[in-house]
Amino acid sequence: MVEAECKRALMWRKERGLFRSNEALRVFHGPGEGSGLMRDVAVDCFGVHCYVTYWMSDKNRIRKEPDFGRISRFYIDSLGVNSVVVVRRAGAGQMLKPEAVFGTPPLANFEVHEEGAKFLVNLMETQHTGLFLDHVSLRKWLRQRSRDWDVLNTFSYTGSLSVAAGLGGASHVTSVDLSKNAVNWARENWKINGLPEASSTFVVGDVFDWLGRYKKRAKKFDCVILDPPSFSRGESGAFSTMRDLVRLHKMALEVVSDGGVLVTSINSANISRQKYKSDILLAAKQAGIRLEILAHINLPETFPVLLGEESRAAYLKGWCFHVGGRFSAESHDIF
Repeated sequence: MVEAECKRALMWRKERGLFRSNEALRVFHGPGEGSGLMRDVAVDCFGVHCYVTYWMSDKNRIRKEPDFGRISRFYIDSLGVNSVVVVRRAGAGQMLKPEAVFGTPPLANFEVHEEGAKFLVNLMETQHTGLFLDHVSLRKWLRQRSRDWDVLNTFSYTGSLSVAAGLGGASHVTSVDLSKNAVNWARENWKINGLPEASSTFVVGDVFDWLGRYKKRAKKFDCVILDPPSFSRGESGAFSTMRDLVRLHKMALEVVSDGGVLVTSINSANISRQKYKSDILLAAKQAGIRLEILAHINLPETFPVLLGEESRAAYLKGWCFHVGGRFSAESHDIF
């Protein structure tokens, strides 16, 4: 069963030609492609290295683990990978230390490609690899539309969305994140793509603090990107997507130019699309701004979701908006 499910998932990706333009790709998404214990497993391919995630719920902790040896052997034989890393996630963002179950994965950052873009990833020494593969569609969208934009990327992490905007021809990209290590990583990602240093600014700091600074300076951006974590703690206090989405979006809208673009996404199964939408709409009303939908942000095809399980499994959600005109009670084309 393990081999059959992995083979089926791998075959249609090969048939779609996804490997021709990507060295970084989810090759098996258990919630949509697996059964039994395999529903709690995901496999990502980063060049010649595989990264296996196992979600340890309270229910499956008492059960036998998936056969990581069989999973590894399938990808060793079918893709010729050099190493397989398993990371167990215990819920609430907790994870155990990654374990190499086959081969010797790189301990340092190494380079992978996605549709011509270059990104540094790390499989062994960090909480996350540094590249969220579920945002591949958003990176593609930004590359196709960001020419001549002045972009602000908040909660920028390792800067993959900044790189996408830069490769799309953005005139300038500002990346803001609390983590110095993440900002340095983002700077390296920018550099390895051959993007001009003069067209980038990297800021270690609190997003809310910097949104306030830009408002005071009357600084406006053609595009503001919001991709916040579920929880963080900065100089302005604790942030939670459950509690603070209205405040975040209102402050972001205050620094987007009229006619500009707001990109917003969250990674949370606990927040419904309807609540998310309501929070954004309230922020838009408070800011007196209309939002027109340009695109929906959903999980890409390599993260399939089963019919009837959308609310639980479709954790990634968001929109790209055109920030157009002033809001009034008579407006009917409001998002």
